[in-house]
Amino acid sequence: MNIVCISNPVSGRRHADERLEEVRLRLEARGVAFHWVKTQRAGHAAELAAGAVDADAILVAGGDGTLCDVINGLAGRRTPLAVLATGTENILAKEFRCASDPDGVVRTLLRGTATDLDVGLANGRRFLIVAGVGFDAEVVRRLVERRQGHISHVSYAGPLWDAFVHHRFPQLLVEVDGRAVFEAPGFAFVGNLPRYSMGMRILGRASFCDGRLDVCAFPCRSRTKLLQHAADILWRRHLDREGIVYASGRTIRITSADAAPVETDGEYFGTLPVTCGVSTREACILIDPEVRLNDGEIAG
Repeated sequence: MNIVCISNPVSGRRHADERLEEVRLRLEARGVAFHWVKTQRAGHAAELAAGAVDADAILVAGGDGTLCDVINGLAGRRTPLAVLATGTENILAKEFRCASDPDGVVRTLLRGTATDLDVGLANGRRFLIVAGVGFDAEVVRRLVERRQGHISHVSYAGPLWDAFVHHRFPQLLVEVDGRAVFEAPGFAFVGNLPRYSMGMRILGRASFCDGRLDVCAFPCRSRTKLLQHAADILWRRHLDREGIVYASGRTIRITSADAAPVETDGEYFGTLPVTCGVSTREACILIDPEVRLNDGEIAG
């Protein structure tokens, strides 16, 4: 068996070299080849994944952005992935309760349950979790401008405040399978998973394997309204609020006459327009054999 490990040494608050070394020792003691490579620049994880053609599985040690890069490097291949979360949010790892200790990682690599995932496409770029349009993408953009090395939740404070003060909500047009469902100033999320950062479940009805993407669009013109939306999301009552649109479909297109920012899986993507599609069960993740998931349902 041949395992390739792709690790991001600047992901999150600290690297995971000690844990990865323990994983390597445990696997090699079982006769498993473990080829460990570290990313050196943005997008390098995609290049490394594209070159790992002989891997029986890939261990991704990083955050959601690193995982997104790996998924893009694996376009056309369904090499099983295991995740050792070292990022700031680690949304997918939390949703699937991925192991964080060396024994659990080894158990997942050797005996994990292969689970198919749909892959989102934002203007052709693959993502697993979410594409955000508007305010959250503006926060990500400002973080990218400031980032130097490791980050934590505290690193978001400055970009969050700056976006809160200066962001102007763009006029959005959201179309689902060719039908306009939302047209107003605001922000929107498109994705495969219910979970967002800090445990918020913005796309609460989303499934990772139903062949569709979910979208939630929020009308917003002011900072006061933004705070109200944030409180509703935290209390999981946003879907009951007037004006909020929730829908699902195979193709979701968002356009604007304004220069609205976009992020995918926590990485700055650019500006609108964006067309999001879905590739059914195009990725494969290994689930800890001690975790049980129902089809299309996330544990926790």
